[in-house]
Amino acid sequence: MATPSNAELARQVLEALSHGDLAAFASLIHPEIEIHTARGVHRGREEVEEWVQKRYEHLERHFAIDRLDARGDEVVARVRTQYVWRESGLVGDEEPAIIDLAFADGKLVRWALREE
Repeated sequence: MATPSNAELARQVLEALSHGDLAAFASLIHPEIEIHTARGVHRGREEVEEWVQKRYEHLERHFAIDRLDARGDEVVARVRTQYVWRESGLVGDEEPAIIDLAFADGKLVRWALREE
């Protein structure tokens, strides 16, 4: 089986996060994972898995991918972060963002969210 490209790995990471699929996300992360958000940095599997499980009461966060630019071990994802009402499935708000993803050994090692 062919190894997925970093762009495909980035797509899988964003889909797992959008669907709240912790098992799929956990299978894609490197042991030395770092997640950089506006609220701080989460390091290591335990902290990152805890971050992934944080949810809004009535909303789900989805990442609609507009473009993936792969450069070596890094992928720049231009996305629309969508906040979707859990009951109706309607998008309540949406904002453009850029996510820098870095991969090592076929696993996500760094994620950094920045506002567009």
